Amino acid sequence: MFYQSKLNFKRIILRNPNFFFFDILLPILFYLLFTKIMPATPTFKRDYLVSMMIYANLLGSVLTVANTLVIDHVSGYAKLLQVLPYKQWRYYASIGSVFWLLNVFCVGALGLTGWVFNGIVFSMKLWLILEGIIPLLATPLMLIGVLLATSRDLNTVNILGNIVFLLAIISGLWFPFQTLPPWVQAIGRYTPVYYVAELARGLIQGQMFNWGYLFGLILWSIILVSLIYAIERLIRRTN
Repeated sequence: MFYQSKLNFKRIILRNPNFFFFDILLPILFYLLFTKIMPATPTFKRDYLVSMMIYANLLGSVLTVANTLVIDHVSGYAKLLQVLPYKQWRYYASIGSVFWLLNVFCVGALGLTGWVFNGIVFSMKLWLILEGIIPLLATPLMLIGVLLATSRDLNTVNILGNIVFLLAIISGLWFPFQTLPPWVQAIGRYTPVYYVAELARGLIQGQMFNWGYLFGLILWSIILVSLIYAIERLIRRTN
């Protein structure tokens, strides 16, 4: 599986320059816009840095995952693996490991931006925790990408992919959650993105780990896996 993960890393990340803009540069530009051009307190700069780390993970986990899986299907790459003595779970595991590494890189790139432009410094222990736990908590977001990919159509993925920006807004990544209308907050606080954001902010603020949010992410993962499994079974039956 190591060889497959290495191959996937080259073809998905190194040969796809769009990744650098959408998954890394776009969150960095948002961060600089809201912390350097507009007035911002040190606390806001720190919290918004975490928000953009999660936003970068959201972009990579949903849009890039969905597009990669659909392209593999359309090109015949995924079907080729099915006729080879290659377990399907290995394909998804190697894809998942590549995007986990991508998310780790995104967190590091945003952290470097916060340090260079705003002087935000975390302890080495906290950095290691953020680098590991944010990409890990983003697992349900990857499952959203896999769910979108079951459409098997790039146009459909690009249309449905707008859910990324909707989730970013209602979960308080672009704007402080408290400034959103009450009815938006009522919806946003039950999204997986909100759970990831609150857990990450709690870590940098020194708060106790909220197991309720973790349970929410696990519940979302179960729901998404069940939906993916049901749709895949339906597709096999119809074909």
